[in-house]
Amino acid sequence: MGILKRFKDIMSANINAMLDKAEDPEKMIDQYLRDLQEDLRNVKSETATVMADETRCKRALDDCDADIAKMQNYAEKALLAGNEADAMKFLEKKNQLASKRTSLQQSYDMAAGNAAKMKEMHDKLTKGYHGSEQQKGRHQGEGSGCKDAGEDE
Repeated sequence: MGILKRFKDIMSANINAMLDKAEDPEKMIDQYLRDLQEDLRNVKSETATVMADETRCKRALDDCDADIAKMQNYAEKALLAGNEADAMKFLEKKNQLASKRTSLQQSYDMAAGNAAKMKEMHDKLTKGYHGSEQQKGRHQGEGSGCKDAGEDE
């Protein structure tokens, strides 16, 4: 039983050693950078979509605010003209817009929060990507330094 365990351990060690030799750190870093680049492209695309959604929500909210102010202005003018029925209609419309504004404000707040999170994620990935490129450059510099030192002997 002990012989089989020792044989298994030796075989396992040899296989791991072969895998370690086959694993090129530069290729691993290149693959990591490619994956990170793809993730960065996806995040950029999603960030642009979320930011466009935020802009659309903000525009809708601003339009609603303008319409509310317009209805208030119309109601005041109608009252000055002595037309209470029209003033009431404008005020009812203003109240409808005010309730619509509440839901638009919630949508905008959610979109703004999502946009902030996406920008943060984009910044982290960009920082990670540039840091990884620097590490790759350092690794390549170290590798060439070792070869130069070996050639001098």
